[in-house]
Amino acid sequence: MEKKSLARIIRISLLIVFLGAIAALGAAYYYYQIIFGPSLPKEKEQITLYLKEAPSLEQLADSLSEKAWLKDKANFVWVGQKMKFKGRAGRYILEDTLSSYYQLFAQLRKGQSPVRFTFNNLRLPQQLAGLLGQELAYDSLAYWEAMQKADFMAQNQLNPQTLMTLFIPNTYELYWNISPEEFVDRMKKEHNKFWKSNNRLALADSLGLSPAEVYTLASIVDAESNYGPEKARIAGVYLNRLKSKSWKLEADPTVVFAQGDFSIRRVTREMLEIDSPYNTYKYAGLPPGPIRMASRQAIDAVLKAEKHNYWFFCAKPPEEGQPAQHAFARNSAEHGRNARTYQRWLNQQKIYR
Repeated sequence: MEKKSLARIIRISLLIVFLGAIAALGAAYYYYQIIFGPSLPKEKEQITLYLKEAPSLEQLADSLSEKAWLKDKANFVWVGQKMKFKGRAGRYILEDTLSSYYQLFAQLRKGQSPVRFTFNNLRLPQQLAGLLGQELAYDSLAYWEAMQKADFMAQNQLNPQTLMTLFIPNTYELYWNISPEEFVDRMKKEHNKFWKSNNRLALADSLGLSPAEVYTLASIVDAESNYGPEKARIAGVYLNRLKSKSWKLEADPTVVFAQGDFSIRRVTREMLEIDSPYNTYKYAGLPPGPIRMASRQAIDAVLKAEKHNYWFFCAKPPEEGQPAQHAFARNSAEHGRNARTYQRWLNQQKIYR
């Protein structure tokens, strides 16, 4: 009798263990599916999350739900808690190939996706601040104020006129939530790296110019021509004039800058009378700072300017299918003929200013 009772107890115990194991396996499978299974909607699009502050799991769930990326917010939060996930501010690109909560949290843990930020061909630093405000987390005023901070200017030998020389055009990878102060510090590092490479500092010194002065002259070269092959020749003309005690720079783009009207296509005699330190017909030497953002190509064109005997240049009437180019001259007689040819074309086109 006792043997039968013992056998029964053993059978019941084994059954309980078996059922418990089945239940445990079922629960394990259930939770495995929640964490690693296809828990995200199949029909979803790649999204970019912009998180200005470190979000809680609940806030992150709300953001993802708004973009139709979650089936069950409670399960998402539970998985995040089990994975000890801590949200961080930033910009995150989530590919539509992600299928599980585990993959989603793993992607978020990798860190934010950088922004590829490109700037070039700008006239004023305020325009750069405007672009930053459009592409990054802070508004344009915050970036503009960081650029103008007196202590930053003093530490980097800058002033409002030379501020633009800090910015070397390029495509930079930046974090979306980079602070304005971090941005200007990054630009200073990029500026230094640019000038320390390719022997640029030594080349500037050989011209008797500082990097800021090279940049300023390059900005004038850029304003004169978009045609790369002649930039070094134009730079050579201006360097000839700078070295001469009897010459002023006499660069038309500086007069346009002084006028503050960038729609001007023809500089008139009256415009040459404007009293501005940027008027290089009136004041000798370089203007106080660049008249626009200088391209890397123009900076290198100044550093490796052509050595020649040209003192003048004038735009040529455009030819169909050809880039705008200039006629160069060694004396005023040659230049006069070139100028009259171009002036006749301007008159024919009814371009008077």
